[in-house]
Amino acid sequence: MQSFWAGHPEIEKELEEVRATILGRAATDDTEVHAAIRQLLESSGKMLRPAFVLVSSRFGSAAIERSRMIGIAAAVEMLHMATLVHDDIIDGAALRRGIATLHALKGPRVAVLVGDWLFAACFSLVADFARMENARSLSQLVARICASELSQSADRFVLHTSIRRYKRRIAGKTAVLFALSFYVGAVESECPPALCDTLRRLGYCLGMGFQIIDDILDFRQTGGETGKPTGSDLSQGILTLPAILELGADEGRLRAELVASKRSPRAATRAAKIIAERGGLEKARLHAETYTCRALHEIDRLPEGEARTTLREATERLLHRTY
Repeated sequence: MQSFWAGHPEIEKELEEVRATILGRAATDDTEVHAAIRQLLESSGKMLRPAFVLVSSRFGSAAIERSRMIGIAAAVEMLHMATLVHDDIIDGAALRRGIATLHALKGPRVAVLVGDWLFAACFSLVADFARMENARSLSQLVARICASELSQSADRFVLHTSIRRYKRRIAGKTAVLFALSFYVGAVESECPPALCDTLRRLGYCLGMGFQIIDDILDFRQTGGETGKPTGSDLSQGILTLPAILELGADEGRLRAELVASKRSPRAATRAAKIIAERGGLEKARLHAETYTCRALHEIDRLPEGEARTTLREATERLLHRTY
């Protein structure tokens, strides 16, 4: 699969340096840890969060050392990798992006230890390269991600979840890390405060839209495209926006299938089909489009140049992506 950043050779080059930095940190540890980190990097997808650190830093001082920004971007990616490893253990996921997950290959014990190592290495990098305020923000972010995962776990197979509760959950799971990626890149490259705030808002809106599209794709795509079975969220009792929107107008059939999905994967498949047939995916897409429009509005407030053009292109592509 072609890299998301294939049209931007400078970003691709710096992302390779991000990967090298992460592997370099793992090289001095246990060989099993190093092999696990290499496997995770090989299935690391779009590398959006470190890329957003790097692109947002281009709005700041040209005197900032790129090696420092690469170190910070690597820390953000390690934090993201750690949350994915732990998510896969909690969800019992056998695949991610079509590749066997770490816990499926090595067992939960190794996966937990690798996830913990990534958290520790992330904060080690932050201590080396970032300001204290950003180290504090990252630690607070970990707490918020955990709170969102606990909220999601508590809501499994609960059919009265509201749109507001769903959006609060995805903000903690996804949008705040997008926002922090933009903000850290801006602050560490000495952007003016108003510009830092614009980039933070851009990241938040982009992250909200991104997660909603992710949740739509869970209904639409086959495992070969997304690396997980269609409707896997419903089968785990996780109600995302398409389901929540359709439950509000349900006459009872969808609710009955969702109740039955706790015992039967086939019921989850039938529920997913009902949601799609009734237009739940298109309704959810309108919410993603709203957040994308807000992100584009923030992009229009940025200084003109290549970095702004790159962010506009990436934002539009993320709305229309199929994986």
